[in-house]
Parts: sequence; structure tokens; C-alpha cells
Amino acid sequence: MVTANTDEIHIGGQTVSLERITYATIVLMSVLVVYDGWEQLASFVGVALVIVCPTLALGAAHLFSEAVHAHAELERPLTRAEWAQLSANQLQILFTAVPPMLVLAVGWVSPLDAHDTIQVLLWTGVLTLVGLAAIAGRRAGFHGWRWILVAMSGGAVGLLVISLQILLKPH
Repeated sequence: MVTANTDEIHIGGQTVSLERITYATIVLMSVLVVYDGWEQLASFVGVALVIVCPTLALGAAHLFSEAVHAHAELERPLTRAEWAQLSANQLQILFTAVPPMLVLAVGWVSPLDAHDTIQVLLWTGVLTLVGLAAIAGRRAGFHGWRWILVAMSGGAVGLLVISLQILLKPH
């Protein structure tokens, strides 16, 4: 019997894991919060690099850790097909950079400066976490106020990440 993977959602025709996209969103938000070199990178390309590079690093970290796990679990070298599958699985992490890049593009052509655009990026991350928690809550069968509470838990995690900015960069 084939069952649907309830951890998967479809974004722009691509299937992604709720767990991976949520995790990657939180990591990317954390990088944006703690990064302290914005004055030196106050350009579109500079901010884009701060979004893309950590996302690539996260994808590489996941690929490496999954390969180590697969080698240990299978007790043999991976086949070319297994490497291809592991590599393809990491593409969904790279999708995490797409919404921030779109927000960056819109922010750059708007009257917002780099600092304000970064703040919009962070709040977009909070809203993304609310949406992902809402999807998970609906799939878990929550309704009414319980579903709203589950959705807001995503916002609470996002606010926790943003609050690190106040703690780590009190200026």
C-alpha cells in the first residue's frame, strides 16, 4: 500500500519537506539576525551573498551528514544513483533562498534602504514560519483556535530568532 508523505508540500511544482524548509528558514533567519557586516555589504549583490552562501553551506552540510549516515547504515560505498538522490534531496534546501531573494529584489527597487529591506526579510521569515506551522497544524487535524495556536507557534519561533538580534546586537 502506498501512502502519501504528509511531510511534503508542493511549491512552484517542486516537492519539498516541511521539516527541511522550516529548518532552513530558521537557520537563514538566524544568519540574517547575527550577521554584523551589513555596512560593508550594503549592495544588492552583498545582501544576496549573505542569503545564498549560508543556504549553500546548509545544503552541503545536509548532503555530507546524509552521506555519512547512509555509508554507516548501508555499510558500503554509495552508488552513483544513491549519490544523485542524496544530492537531489538537497535542492529543496536551496529553495529556502528563493523567497528572501524575491523580497530583496522588491526591496531594492523600492524606497527601502538595505537595513529596512533586511528587516522585511526577517518579518517575511516569521510569516513563512506561521504559514508552515499552519500547514502542519491543518494536516495534524487541528481546527479553530487550536489551529490558530499551532500556526502562531511558528510566529513565536520566528520572534525568538528575531529577539536574538536584540540580545546579540544591542546597538
